[in-house]
Amino acid sequence: MDKIPLHIVILAGGDSKRIGTGGPKALLDLCGLPLIEHIFRACKDLDAASYTLVLGPTHRPLIENWLVDSDYSGWNIVEQPQALGTGDAVRCALDSIDGDGQILVLCGDTPLIESETLELLISQGNSMLTAEVDSPYGLGRIIRSDSGELIDIVEEVDADETQLEINEINSGVYVLDIASLRESLQEASVENNQNEIYLTHSAVSVLKSKAGSTITLPIEESDQVLGVNTLSEFAWVTRLMREKILEEHLSFGVILDDPSTIFIEVDVAISPGVRVMPFSVLRKGVRVGKDCVVGPFAHLRSGVEMMEDSVVGNFVEVKNTTLEAGVKVKHLTYLGDAHVGKNANIGCGTITANYDGRNKHPTKIGDDAFIGSGSILIAPVNIGNKSTVAAGAVVTARHHVLDGETVAGVPARKFSK
Repeated sequence: MDKIPLHIVILAGGDSKRIGTGGPKALLDLCGLPLIEHIFRACKDLDAASYTLVLGPTHRPLIENWLVDSDYSGWNIVEQPQALGTGDAVRCALDSIDGDGQILVLCGDTPLIESETLELLISQGNSMLTAEVDSPYGLGRIIRSDSGELIDIVEEVDADETQLEINEINSGVYVLDIASLRESLQEASVENNQNEIYLTHSAVSVLKSKAGSTITLPIEESDQVLGVNTLSEFAWVTRLMREKILEEHLSFGVILDDPSTIFIEVDVAISPGVRVMPFSVLRKGVRVGKDCVVGPFAHLRSGVEMMEDSVVGNFVEVKNTTLEAGVKVKHLTYLGDAHVGKNANIGCGTITANYDGRNKHPTKIGDDAFIGSGSILIAPVNIGNKSTVAAGAVVTARHHVLDGETVAGVPARKFSK
């Protein structure tokens, strides 16, 4: 039996007015990734025939520009010219999909959805995801018969007082037969309080016609379908995402002294046994080797790699830098675009001045080098193996320090005993 083609559609056609930032909520940074990319990642390993993103005209240029430079440039963009509801958005997407099969419909503002949940939903065939929530405010309610069969989905603005008491909500995630959905959407009306074409009515119609009885998949982890419409909701989703990331590191053997004050973004690799102390921030892509210590009050930005037994301490910021094994950077220091050799000691208050106003430049510090407190290393510059930069010295650009050499002063010159 031939496999039924699956087409994935993400609905992100809103104008983000309730977010209030002036930009698209799809590109809000959520733990190191644009919000929409979390949903892309959940779909990444699904075996799909096509991938479609539905956007509105307001934010399409910004999102499209980001998409071109991302790992998801293969997604097809479809514009919904007017905000006429989710049914209209899906209809726009279907116009770009050739043939039949099934469509997986996702909301573009539910970044906590997991790929395992989507795989389970797809395996059910024609089905929809529902959830029980404590506060269903603003969400469509699931209407069931006395026997438990789904009768309808009612949007809150159209619900009566009895229906508003229902806590089972529509997640906005469906797997539907395309041919039946096309037919149902052709007959859809805008006779509701929002004058929109609801996908919900067509979805229920398709499920009933294809399955005989409506198939739903209730999800226990209702956080997965939390939507982001306001910055308050975004803050809450960020908190949940942070907690999930921290729990993954704890389960892997990373020592987090106070998880409530530690911020770790996605795609951070930390070896078991590493200690991360309070008020530390580790950005996307950071790599921390075994027996390292980070913090307190440390900021590791993207591009940082700490080799084994290295230390980044109090009020130290490191960016796009490799620290080889045994490096100590303990106090009030900035290292940017640098490579620090094995067992080098970087004194309190050291700065690599990596930016000249137009371009970034590298600093290379050799093995066993000693950089005294309050030093400024103006890039591009090399500090040799086993060399010493005296406290308060300013090593100017391209005035490299040779292996074993000691320099001091402003500007730094070779120190003669």
